[in-house]
Amino acid sequence: MRSDASGPDADADARLAEQRSGIAIRELDDMRSLAAVQRLYEAVWRTGPAGTPVTADLLRALAKSGNPVFGAFDGDELLGACFGFCSPPDTANFHSHIAGVTAGAQGRSIGLALKLRQRAWALGRGMRTMTWTFDPLIRRNAVFNLAKLGAEPVEYLTDFYGQMDDDVNRGDASDRLLVRWHLDRPLPPHREQAVPPPPEAIRIPVPADVETLRLDDPLRAAGWRLDLRRELGARMAAGASVIGFARDGHYLVVPAAASAASAAPPATAPTPAEKQETP
Repeated sequence: MRSDASGPDADADARLAEQRSGIAIRELDDMRSLAAVQRLYEAVWRTGPAGTPVTADLLRALAKSGNPVFGAFDGDELLGACFGFCSPPDTANFHSHIAGVTAGAQGRSIGLALKLRQRAWALGRGMRTMTWTFDPLIRRNAVFNLAKLGAEPVEYLTDFYGQMDDDVNRGDASDRLLVRWHLDRPLPPHREQAVPPPPEAIRIPVPADVETLRLDDPLRAAGWRLDLRRELGARMAAGASVIGFARDGHYLVVPAAASAASAAPPATAPTPAEKQETP
């Protein structure tokens, strides 16, 4: 993929990702298509209509108000979908709320294609960042969001959505990691190569497959949740920075003191009164 994320190149990145995945992404706004998105989400999260992650009528309202709902199609078959909404204009941010891909289409990088299409859409409308949340215990999502896309964790959110009534999240606290993706930055180069962390980095592990662990040993899965909340959540609340995620299953965290030292301006930096801010 091209490394320059300016508008036309972002479109090229999105088109190339679609071609590699063998899908076509379309923006959806009719009730029949949006009802199909609702059913897809119910299948991915294994819910019934009463516990659906989002209803078709809400998706219709979002689409009508200018917030895109994208569907990934192989021919006429819907394999994945994503949607989000714009933050207040002064933030220049788009919030991606839900993205899902059917189980049979896993491994085709359809999630990447959807994310890059959202990126191109947002950049084309003057936005510079995208935010979303994900379960920090799910290793594959951490790899995708941090290592593959280069999104930056900004906040640990404890039990953010409360109790969730779906087969993926039921019985577990809904802790989430809020990440911010700088859309106009190049995509991470050499994403398959491990990058050695600085010596002060702390390695915080997550299980290989917490979703299976929740089914087989819910008490042990709950222990992982509390451990991660303490080890990662408390450190982030104290000012530590997450600098990446190692593919062997560890968050790489730089303590608050080291983060502050690396962010400190040089001795020759101008005083606040002299500094010119760039919008």
